[in-house]
Amino acid sequence: MHKTLLYSLLILGSSSLSCFAQQTFKNSHQLIWIKGLSTAESQLGFNYNTRIQISGEFPVLNKKITSSQYSYVFYVLKSIKEGEKLFSIYNGDLLHSFYTDVIKSSLEAKVDLAYLAKGAIVNFNFSNVDFRNGTAKEIFYLDNSYDRSKTALYEVLICKDCSEPSVRDQIETYLALKYGITLSNKEKYKSSRNVAIWDAQYNSSFNHHIIGIAKDSYFGLEQRATSSNEEQEVILKKTDNQIPLANQTYLLIGDNGKEKAFDNQSNRFKRQWLAQNKGDHDVAVDLEVLVTPEKEIKYHLYTSTGNEIAHDESDTIKLSFKNIRLNKRTDTYLSIGRTKPFTIEVKQDTLGINQSYKLLTNEQGEPPFSIQATDLKTQKAYFFVSENATYALENLPSSTYAIVVQDSQQQKAEIPEITLDFTAANQIQLASSWALNGREMLDIKPQLKSKEKQLGYRWYLEDKLISTAPVLRVNYPGTFTLEVTDVRGKYQRFGFTVDRKIKTETSLDEQWLVSPNPVNAGEEFSVHYLFESDKYVDFYIYTLEGKFIQRNKLGFISGGEYTYRLAGKTTYLLVSIINNKTSFQTLIVK
Repeated sequence: MHKTLLYSLLILGSSSLSCFAQQTFKNSHQLIWIKGLSTAESQLGFNYNTRIQISGEFPVLNKKITSSQYSYVFYVLKSIKEGEKLFSIYNGDLLHSFYTDVIKSSLEAKVDLAYLAKGAIVNFNFSNVDFRNGTAKEIFYLDNSYDRSKTALYEVLICKDCSEPSVRDQIETYLALKYGITLSNKEKYKSSRNVAIWDAQYNSSFNHHIIGIAKDSYFGLEQRATSSNEEQEVILKKTDNQIPLANQTYLLIGDNGKEKAFDNQSNRFKRQWLAQNKGDHDVAVDLEVLVTPEKEIKYHLYTSTGNEIAHDESDTIKLSFKNIRLNKRTDTYLSIGRTKPFTIEVKQDTLGINQSYKLLTNEQGEPPFSIQATDLKTQKAYFFVSENATYALENLPSSTYAIVVQDSQQQKAEIPEITLDFTAANQIQLASSWALNGREMLDIKPQLKSKEKQLGYRWYLEDKLISTAPVLRVNYPGTFTLEVTDVRGKYQRFGFTVDRKIKTETSLDEQWLVSPNPVNAGEEFSVHYLFESDKYVDFYIYTLEGKFIQRNKLGFISGGEYTYRLAGKTTYLLVSIINNKTSFQTLIVK
């Protein structure tokens, strides 16, 4: 006697399913084909969109079978209960009894319930010792007494002339694709024409959760949608507008077995797929992944052939990629990526006494940022440049603004309308530099916009507290800090320096010049810096519309001349950030 057991996992789906005729295979082989033996669970079926229909063909309790030298038994079973008898086959003087956890024949073969908890294909074959002397009799007995709430028998196929291994491979492939099963031997995927429909050696790291869309008239197989038992979160199905599947359609996908989550560094989905279309026809499919899409994030499916398919944003429950076209005789990798759009927001600092506004850019932006705030009442535009993701909005009148920010990669983000009220800003001000007059005492005090009497003052020299008076009186240089607190617990901090003599300095706009201006397109123009001491300079060129053109990070320089060329005929905005202070000049290119 010869017996084998084959386990492969499968899925319990949740949608309406259909049954297809099995005429061709029946006409080709001596067999008994029993389907739909369970009740409640078979209404759902193991696989998405593939229910075995319960009908008037419900099998009788016993049926005579034409005997043969070998019997090959395949059945699909899901169970969590041991010792449940399913069916028996009587042959000659031997009774082969099939239970959920054991097959009792001349020898016992154990069936691992750990596999059956999710479902499995079980394969068992035996020889009929009395066949050659002509005395063999064979009867199939179905036992209907098992607990339907814990056991579901979905399909039984007994083949009498399947001695060729290739035929058995075809049967296992049929059952595997029909029920969302991944075969344990990945080399066994064969169509009814004995064509290999999955190349396990192409990339063995993708031999996980193999499922497929298929039509094979020989088996009456038409699999339009599928998922795997190990994960209900991935569904592959025929695109709705795809023409009906043609015979010998075989599109299989396997995955790399990685986690179904995004990598926060690369923003790529860790789980990826390999699609192998070994069939005779092109196929258009949809791929659904039960990952909830986040608002304002864009998701795309990328193929190794260069296609990019956007997530269907009408689906807010799962990621849905439609009409993925996979040509016949091709192997295609599929991966999912996400992109967070460049966004901005304005936040008001309500913790400090000076309730200032800050413009924040998210991590998708690449500095430098050109910022344009347009007063919607007067239409006056204010232009700023920032090297940082946070920028303090200052020196603007209270009004309603439209704010547009563009980064160095030409990404644009905007706030169409926002009201900024600066009346609560700059309640307390303090100059950042002070100068001594000989040995006279210098009185340093902040300027108060309102007559707030209950303020606390803490004056520091470096990190040492030196006074709590409203006015600091000093006659020596140093680096100081003032912390002011009010009765609400809000505070404001100011840093300032005291020097021995007053530093006189020309304005920023007078420390650099551009010539010639205007200049002809394509001709050189120079930017001259006139400094008395080394200063840190970062130079930018923008169009008046805020488009970034060029950046020259000069670093610490004592002055000098720098030349540039611009080909476009328009008016440009030249920006020099000198020791973190911004100065603008315009250049006309004719």
